[in-house]
Amino acid sequence: MLKQLTLLCLTALAAVTVHAAELVIAESGKSDYQIVIPDKSEEAIVDNWLLMAAKLMQAAFEKNGFRIEIVEEGAKMKDKPGIYLGATGFTKRNGIKVEQHDDWTYYYKIVGKELIIAGNDRKDPINTIRGTKTPLALLGTVKGACDFLREYAGVRFLFMNMDQGMYSMRGDRWDAFNTDGSLKVDTRSIAFTPVEKIVVPEKLNLRKTPVMRANFDASHETFHYIAMNFFPPLSDMLGSNVSWDKAIPPAKYAKNHPEYFALTKEGKRACDLKLGFDSDMQYCVVNKGVQDLMYKEVEKLISNGEKTITISTLDAYQLCRCNCDECSSFFGIKAESWDQIHARGDSGRLWQAFFRITERVRKKYPEVKIVLLNYQDTPVSAKVIKKFPKNVIVKIQFASQLDFDRLQGVEFPAGICGFEETFTGFGQAGPYLPERTPEHIAEVVKAMASNNVKWSMRDGAMGYVRGMQAPAYYVYGRMMDDPSADWKAIHDEFCSAAFGNTAPQMKRFFDLLHMQIAIYSDFFGVFMPAWNRKYSRSTYHDSKWHVMSMYTPEYCADADSLLTSAEKAATDPDIKARLHLIRIEFDYIRKMSRIFFLQNAWTMNPSKANLDPLVDSIDDWYLDLEKLAGGTDRSTFKPLSDWPEMRPFNGHFYSHAALQNEGYQQQWNKTCLNWDTKAIRAGILTDKHQIKITTVEAAPGIDSNAWDTVSESSFKDRGGMPFANVKTTMKVLRDKHSLYVRIESLYPSKHPEDMFKKEPDGNIFTQEYVELGIMPPDAGGKIYRIAANPVEDSRYDSVFTPDKRNRLTEDVKWNGQWEFHFKTNVEKGPWTQPSRTWTAWFRIPFSDFGFKVPATGETWRFNAARNRVGRYMLWHDAQGVTDTKALGELVF
Repeated sequence: MLKQLTLLCLTALAAVTVHAAELVIAESGKSDYQIVIPDKSEEAIVDNWLLMAAKLMQAAFEKNGFRIEIVEEGAKMKDKPGIYLGATGFTKRNGIKVEQHDDWTYYYKIVGKELIIAGNDRKDPINTIRGTKTPLALLGTVKGACDFLREYAGVRFLFMNMDQGMYSMRGDRWDAFNTDGSLKVDTRSIAFTPVEKIVVPEKLNLRKTPVMRANFDASHETFHYIAMNFFPPLSDMLGSNVSWDKAIPPAKYAKNHPEYFALTKEGKRACDLKLGFDSDMQYCVVNKGVQDLMYKEVEKLISNGEKTITISTLDAYQLCRCNCDECSSFFGIKAESWDQIHARGDSGRLWQAFFRITERVRKKYPEVKIVLLNYQDTPVSAKVIKKFPKNVIVKIQFASQLDFDRLQGVEFPAGICGFEETFTGFGQAGPYLPERTPEHIAEVVKAMASNNVKWSMRDGAMGYVRGMQAPAYYVYGRMMDDPSADWKAIHDEFCSAAFGNTAPQMKRFFDLLHMQIAIYSDFFGVFMPAWNRKYSRSTYHDSKWHVMSMYTPEYCADADSLLTSAEKAATDPDIKARLHLIRIEFDYIRKMSRIFFLQNAWTMNPSKANLDPLVDSIDDWYLDLEKLAGGTDRSTFKPLSDWPEMRPFNGHFYSHAALQNEGYQQQWNKTCLNWDTKAIRAGILTDKHQIKITTVEAAPGIDSNAWDTVSESSFKDRGGMPFANVKTTMKVLRDKHSLYVRIESLYPSKHPEDMFKKEPDGNIFTQEYVELGIMPPDAGGKIYRIAANPVEDSRYDSVFTPDKRNRLTEDVKWNGQWEFHFKTNVEKGPWTQPSRTWTAWFRIPFSDFGFKVPATGETWRFNAARNRVGRYMLWHDAQGVTDTKALGELVF
């Protein structure tokens, strides 16, 4: 029995040690192979990509000391075997028909000693790389080449860099090659790990079809995107989009067809409201004219050869707001309150309005598919809809398997695609903090695979956190090669390739990070179970709370120690550059967390001892950002000196990373990050609020140089602090006859062009306004109120008179002869509102108050304020400018 067991064990051991025969491509510092690309074709984009893939392969070989030549098939040397890329004649003669595939399928095949790597490569006839005229392309061969380099040549596609330029044309040339003809390779992004030899199985014969046909947030196409399965949207899979505001532009139809637009509960049409931009418009979705115009736009695209067309779904329930009789009957409820609007959305009735259009398409063009989004007012469940039309592909909004579970009992004859809430940029903790763990994202990929999602669009974008989020991005992409893979092994693969000798510290660094953010990733994150106002977005569970709950002082200290250890141990320039990026992102988070903890200390004990370090920390945080961006406001973050292809914070504006404005689903405006530290240091919190007025000879107009030499006074929130992101300042001058007040207000609540004009003494207080309270001496306690909006002909004035019990009564019949003008500094645009300043200018004759010229040294009581729709800021803290107990002083 013992002999039999011994023999069995030896036999098993022998079986383990027998390897399949291998074909050596390169070893011992040389390769007998040549890389063979097809002779020139009619599609320059394909030729260029195959040449770039060959050059990348050549670079990988040469990094390991293996010299290899690139030749076109017609010039191939017969005495040397080849690695054939693409649809060469040799590929076709050996029975590989790549043209039969409309996806990223590729083949590996050994024929004798020749190696074929081929997939379907063709130019997209419609879609282009974002922001360029360079066509997108289906590049199955390039995907195969990238996977070959990863599996057999030690290449790792680690980081998404910012260099899109080499993948698009500059005039009539490509910017992908160095002057010596070699490929420009960012070795911080694409790592060439050392291999002793490059070998493949001697009988290699493989066809590989990636899980996804597309996975995208924008139309980019790079080696990293292709290698990591982040394929772009090609037109045969996803064509153009039909949007409501483009099909029914208000400028064209508002006058003659107001019925196309939603009817408000007040009886106005939405086209008569100042909604800002056409994309904000609200429509009567069941109106026949509206339906006809949308259908005609679809037909235009069909006539151009498109087969898959998206009809857009609007945000903020814009298609559920009409109160006309037809809409009220269609939805079964009015839209006079948010509860009713939400009830319309929850009912799923909006689907039927879409189906009126898609059914017309199906009858006339049965081969055409329409993509519709499952969103706020288009829910999907068996309670809402049992079966979708045969020509409707439903884009399912999801973040986990939970979102697919709710689809049980619903039939999708045309299939589904994905609208994924993975990496969004609008998580509660902010856009530039890691959003998902590798474990979470691995489960997302498994959910897509198990639910047969073949293409998916991200709601938001990857790339906000290119360093600290890199392991999750890497697991995301690599899991799409094989959803059954071990995500932990992939994570370790990333750390080893990216950090070399510092991998142990960095693996621990990322393990700590992912442990800290797991509850955010899996519970509080976008579209997760607690993504609601009850939990993650309640009043005190705001963005600041999320940052503090994850990035505690103890975690920050431990993570900083690990990162510092890695930085000290690193010697390789590429590893140092990667650590530098991570250091920038980590310090951004660490210092932000420190600020919030210091703010808590000051809130509990508002002393100077607590305020000073808080203000210093805020300024230090901003200074870091200013250095990286080379400026403030709309300055963009610059390429890193040790990584020219990388810019921190996705290359966005300084103001974005500085969180100067509310992000979608985020709350930053009123955090201490936006305190006006300059005003605080200047003493606004202890200011006596007394202005000594300079006299000028000539009347100072709104743009007069006389204002340049006058000191400014800052406003602060009522009962609170001064804020730099809505900075409001005032200057005061006088001449012989009048008082002049000039107020500058940053970031109006609406573009002034979108505000309604007001008649004199109209109700200006429903819109943003500035106001003055003026109490001359010997006026019997009267205080005059003067106010205006940033619109023409806007003015309001009144006088408050005290009675015997010192209670004020307002008289709106008082009208002064004062003048008001305003101006704006920047033109209206989709993204310019936060940087716009509107300037209010008042000329107030002293005679308005029955006074002649004030005597030298005379003191008037005074206050000024700005109401930014629900946010009231004053020069002197008070209930309002007519609060006689809290007035500052003007000294003449």
